[in-house]
Formats: sequence, structure tokens, C-alpha cells
Amino acid sequence: MEKWQGKFAVVTGASAGIGASIIKDFALNGINVIALARRVEKIEELIAEFGESNGKIFPYKCDVSDLSSIKEAFNWIEESFSTINILVNNAGIVIKSRSISEDEEVTEIIDKTIDTNFKGIVHCSREAVRLMKKNEESSLIVNINSILGHKLSNYDSHMNVYPATKFAVTAYTEVLRQELIHSGYKHIRVSSISPGSVKTDAVIAGKFVETHDEFYANINSLQPGDITNTILFLLECPPSVNITEISIRPTGEF
Repeated sequence: MEKWQGKFAVVTGASAGIGASIIKDFALNGINVIALARRVEKIEELIAEFGESNGKIFPYKCDVSDLSSIKEAFNWIEESFSTINILVNNAGIVIKSRSISEDEEVTEIIDKTIDTNFKGIVHCSREAVRLMKKNEESSLIVNINSILGHKLSNYDSHMNVYPATKFAVTAYTEVLRQELIHSGYKHIRVSSISPGSVKTDAVIAGKFVETHDEFYANINSLQPGDITNTILFLLECPPSVNITEISIRPTGEF
């Protein structure tokens, strides 16, 4: 990881789960992290828990479902650090509901899911590319996708448009990769990581269950650190290698 030490990374959805794991391990490996999240106070608590590290963590409040919030955050990043080398589009939501429900609350859930899981990735990537173009150093954009962005076998029908947003992420990852090549920015690589079940608070926030034990007792799951290790593997690859898609599942998962 020596080549990335002292570089700057942006991580969305950094206040908990996979995002919290990423910013911790990035900082421990000497990468400076701009940690974006709605609950910025949670990042402050994480920094206090982490203690000293080779890389610094800079919390900044940002709601990736809101374009104005994204632009404000990246303008601040540009003013403060000029350029970045890594973007991890990690922020995402899934809320228990069905898209065909006539409940008006479901209309809001549909819009929020699309705005966060897909439009947030598109707009954060656009802003990141704008800053990455300032340098000719090797750079990497990683989209945290899902196995549900590829196939719907054993699909939980209470996930609303969540799988649809992840299918869109699969397509956009390749769109972005090809656009960068055709535009002459070959130093920016793009990768998608599609996990299976990961043990995070998302199932509680999404109102699927009230406790972890209730959800994870009978299923195999990955830990957030497993996703972080996969990102570190991508960073260790030489600049001449662009791994465009990695699917990672817990052993024994259907």
C-alpha cells in the first residue's frame, strides 16, 4: 500500500458498517480519508475509537441523495485538498416495502432508494472524476454493488427497487469505465464489488428486523472487513490491471 500513502480518498456512507470499516483500514494504511455521511457525528465517534493512525480522517456531512449536498461536499474537498485519487461509492439504503404498494410512503421510499443507490453514485463519480483529472496519477473508483445487481435468484420480494438500482450500478460502472477511456483519462480505473449478505445495521435501518440475531441467526454472512480487504486488494493491483467486477459471498450462501 506504499504507493497510496499520503493520497486522498473519498468514502460515502462512512458512518457505519462497511463505510466505517473502510475509513479505518484506509487510515491505518496511511491513506487520508474524506469521510462523507449524513450522520457526521458518528464519524467523529469512530475517529475517537480508532485513535492514532498513519492517515488522517476528515469528516464532512453529505447526503448523496441530494445533488446540492454532493456539490457542496466536493467543492469543499477541492478547496481543501485540490485533488483525490480514490472514491468509494459505498452509501446505500434498502427499506422493507413493495413497489406496487399504494401507500404514499412507498413513493418516497422508491425515490429515496433511486436517489441514494444510483443517482448518488453517478453524481459522486462525476465530481470525483473532475478532481482526478487534475493529476495524472493512478486513481480508482470503487462502486459497492450487490449480487442482487446481477441476478434475482432467492430474491426477497420486500426489497422494493433496491435490486433495480444495483442492476443500474452494474451498467453504470462499465459506462463510466468506457467513457474515461474514450475521454483519454486512462489513469482512472473503475471497479464494482458485489457482496452477498454482509452483517451490518442496514437490515435494522431498513425495518426488516429489530435485532441482528433475528436476521443473521440462520444465514451465513460476510463481515464489513471482508469488503474492505477486497478494496485493499484492488488498490494493490498494478496500474496496468483494472479488475472491473468482483463478486464476494460468504461460504455456503445460496
